[in-house]
Amino acid sequence: MIVRGDASRRWRRIFLSLGSVLVAYALLAPLTSLDVAQSANVPLLANRLWFRLATIIAMFIVLATAWNIIGGIAGYAAFGNVAFFGIGAYTTGMLIAKAKWPFLLSLPLAPLVAAAFAALVGLPLLRLRGHYFAVASLGVGVAVGELVQNIDYGGQPLFGGASGLFLPVYAIENRGIYFFYLMLMAAAISIAITWWVLRSRFGYGLIAIRENEEAAAVLGVNTTAYKVAAFALAAALTGLAGGIFSQWNVFINQENTFPIEYNVQMILMALLGGTGTVFGPAAGALLLQLLIQFLGGSLPISFDIPFVSGEARPIVAQVILGLLLVVVVIFVPRGAIDFFGGRTRLSLAYLRRSLRETSL
Repeated sequence: MIVRGDASRRWRRIFLSLGSVLVAYALLAPLTSLDVAQSANVPLLANRLWFRLATIIAMFIVLATAWNIIGGIAGYAAFGNVAFFGIGAYTTGMLIAKAKWPFLLSLPLAPLVAAAFAALVGLPLLRLRGHYFAVASLGVGVAVGELVQNIDYGGQPLFGGASGLFLPVYAIENRGIYFFYLMLMAAAISIAITWWVLRSRFGYGLIAIRENEEAAAVLGVNTTAYKVAAFALAAALTGLAGGIFSQWNVFINQENTFPIEYNVQMILMALLGGTGTVFGPAAGALLLQLLIQFLGGSLPISFDIPFVSGEARPIVAQVILGLLLVVVVIFVPRGAIDFFGGRTRLSLAYLRRSLRETSL
C-alpha cells in the first residue's frame, strides 16, 4: 500500500512537472515570433503551423471541458453540443458581416445566445434520459445546422446558405498570436469554471443527479433547474469558442461550424482524459488532437503507413485512432488522469471490472 501511494505521488509530480512545462511553453513560445524578440536574436519557437495547431487544441480544450459539465459531472451524455458551437459562430459572424459590429462587441453575445438556446431546448430535452437523450440531442445538433443552411429571407439565404458567410479580416498586428491567446483565455475560463462547479453546491447537486437522480430529488435538489443550468453553462462556453473561431477562420459554413465529428471528438477527449475531473478533458483534448494531427500527417514529425497511398492515409489513420481509443476505453475507463494518478492499475481483476463498467 505504501509503495502504491509512493507511485501515485510520483506520477502526480511527473504530470504536474510536464503540465507546467507545457503551459510555460504555450504561453512564452508565441512571444519569440514578435519583431522585438527577433531583432534581439531570440530563437524562433513558434511558426504559423504552430499557431494554427495550438489554437485548434485550445479550442477543443474549451469544447471538451464544456461537454464535461453536462456529460461528465451531470451524467447526461449530450451528442449535440456542436449546435452551440455553430450558434456562437453564426451569432458573431452575422453581427460582424451583416450588422457591421466590431468583433469584441459581438463576441460576448455568442455565449449568451448559445446559452439561451440551450435553456430553451433543454427544458423538454432534459426530461429524457440515457440513449433517448443522446439521440435527441444529436438530432438537435443536426437540425440546427440544416436550418442555418436552408433558411431564406426575402428570397435570399439568411445565413449565407451553402456558400457560407465571409467575415472581414480582423486587422490587427500579429493576428495569429492574438487569436491563440484569445482561445487560450477561453480554455482557461472553461477550466476555472469547471473547478468552481466541482467545489460548489451546484456541482454537488449535479454529481447527485449523475449518481441517482431520484434520490437527489428526494434530498431536495431541483433536478430540472440544475440540469438546464448545466446545459446552458456548457452551451455558453461552447458558443464562446465558436464566436472566436468565426473571426479567426474568417469564413464559416455548415461544414466547419456544425461538423458531426466535433460531437464525437469532444466526448472522446473527455473520456480519454477523465470525465468529471478538472483537467482531464483538457489533457484528453491535447493528447487526442496531437494524435489526430500526427496520424493525418499534419505535424512536422510524422511517419509513412506501409502499403497505404496518400489519399487513403486519412481513412487508415481514423481506423488506427479508433482502435487505440477502444483500447483506452476498455483498459482506462476512468481516463488517463485517474490511471496515471495511481487510483487504478492494470490487473486481471481491474480488466474484468472495466469490462463490466463499459458493458451494457
